[in-house]
Amino acid sequence: MQDIELHEGRLVAALRRLEAAATQLAQPPAPSAPALAPDAAAGAEVARLTGLLDEAREQNVQLTERLATLRDRHQSGLATLEGRITALTGQIDAQGLEMQRLRTVNVQLREAMRALRHGLSAGVSDATQINRALQAEVEALHVTRQIETAELDQLLAALEPLVTPAPGGADA
Repeated sequence: MQDIELHEGRLVAALRRLEAAATQLAQPPAPSAPALAPDAAAGAEVARLTGLLDEAREQNVQLTERLATLRDRHQSGLATLEGRITALTGQIDAQGLEMQRLRTVNVQLREAMRALRHGLSAGVSDATQINRALQAEVEALHVTRQIETAELDQLLAALEPLVTPAPGGADA
């Protein structure tokens, strides 16, 4: 990108010099100077410089178009990356919440199991403790399944561009 800008600057400077030289050659001589008959060499030089000026202008137009194309491509790529970053940030946030929920459920499960073991070692079986332990275990399994489902959804989203045919591509 810097090379293009450098070349564009050099071309613009060269164009200015060429324009100044062409303007100077095209001006009539000063009245104090004796009138000179235009010779063929001066006319050929003006024609050559004019041709060079036209070529330089064409190159400048081409470089400007190329620069605009590169800028558009760059902006498009940035927008795509920003969208992916936003999506990935959302996925990470959702996973963080699910992991926190799993930790909470696991703490509840451990406490319920500890109370159940304590009751069984004392020879007392309490139906509510058993029920709480089972509920905590079911909740832990439910959260684990949600996390696995979210991970599978992420994998499918990552694989989808590889499986989906490109627009305008040849169908096999």
